[in-house]
Amino acid sequence: ASVLAFCDGKSYSIMPAAQDHKRAYDNDMGPNTGGMGAYAPAPVYTADLQAIVEEQVIKRTVDAAAKEGYPFVGVLYAGMMLTPTGPKTLEFNCRFGDPETQVLLPLLDSDLFDIMT
Repeated sequence: ASVLAFCDGKSYSIMPAAQDHKRAYDNDMGPNTGGMGAYAPAPVYTADLQAIVEEQVIKRTVDAAAKEGYPFVGVLYAGMMLTPTGPKTLEFNCRFGDPETQVLLPLLDSDLFDIMT
């Protein structure tokens, strides 16, 4: 699952999780493509998973950056692997992810410009 959050250096607002298609063939087979499309909200990303990711990943990251004197302002992208033992962070990016952005932005209730300024 891909979890994106708008951050202002102190607080954050998490968008619905998205999921992209990485494998070239059906049944998660074939070479890794880096993303051939996405959908959101991701049905595998339950409210329980969101609570865990928010507390253990997004909140901790935003709080730690501010505490270290580097408050993060922008879009924080957390690439999560959903495992039987819980979500695991695979990567962070400080940008919108693609193709996830293509399915997330239409879900916004407000103008992106207003959110980012």
